[in-house]
Amino acid sequence: MAGRFAFRFETLLRLRKQREDERKRVVAARLRLIGDILQRRNNLLNSITEQTETLRSALRVGEVDVDQVRWGRHWLTHLRRGVLESDAELSGHRAMLAQERATLVQARKDTEVLARLRERRLEAWSAETARREQIESDDMNTLRFAHLSLAESEERS
Repeated sequence: MAGRFAFRFETLLRLRKQREDERKRVVAARLRLIGDILQRRNNLLNSITEQTETLRSALRVGEVDVDQVRWGRHWLTHLRRGVLESDAELSGHRAMLAQERATLVQARKDTEVLARLRERRLEAWSAETARREQIESDDMNTLRFAHLSLAESEERS
C-alpha cells in the first residue's frame, strides 16, 4: 500500500492563497470606499438640485433678501466644490483600485500555478499508486496460480 500524498509546496500554496485573500479584501475595501464616495456625491448633487429649486422659488415669489440670495449662492458654491472634490477623490481611488486589481490578478496567477502543479502531482501519484497496486495484485495472482498448479501436479503424481 502506498503512503499518503504529500505535496512539497503545500505551505507555499497556503501562503499564496492567504496573499490572494488579502488582496481580495483590499479590493473589496476599495470598492466599498468608492461606493461611499459615490453616495456622498449623489447626496451633494441632490442638495444642489434642492438648493437651486429653493432659490428659484424664492425669486419667483417676489421680494428677496439680498443676504438670503448671497447665502444661497455661497452654499451652492460650497456644494459644487464638494462634488468636484469627490470627483477628484473618486478618480484617485479608481486609479488605486486598478493597481490593486492588477496585484490581485498576479496573486491569483501565482496561486493557480501552484494549484495546477499540485493537481498534476496528485494525478501522477494516483496513477503510480494504481500501477503499484496492479503490480502487487498481479504478483499475488501469479503466486496463487503457481501454487494451485503445483498442488494439482502433486495430486496427479
